[in-house]
Amino acid sequence: DDWLSGLARSDTEVAIVMNPDDFGSRVRAYCQATNASITSWGRTEKRNTMVGGHPHSKHLVWLGADCVPDEPVPVAIARKRAAALGLKLVREKSHDHLQPL
Repeated sequence: DDWLSGLARSDTEVAIVMNPDDFGSRVRAYCQATNASITSWGRTEKRNTMVGGHPHSKHLVWLGADCVPDEPVPVAIARKRAAALGLKLVREKSHDHLQPL
């Protein structure tokens, strides 16, 4: 697949376990469980730089997503729901960032 080209070895290992389509399904399930909306998913390098993203962001390979719940969800509950879906949750000031475990 084209989306695998140019990835670091660790990204490729994660991608073999979870591809962007599978990741998207899991993010959708997380958002449905937490009543959240996706505000960012895949990004171009230019967009990633514009928003101050990490140079090796999972967004660049469609394995990173940002979600905002309609109502606050305690971080312990959010992390438990994410982990049950094979996702790592990073609580940011304005959103929850998700990527594969």
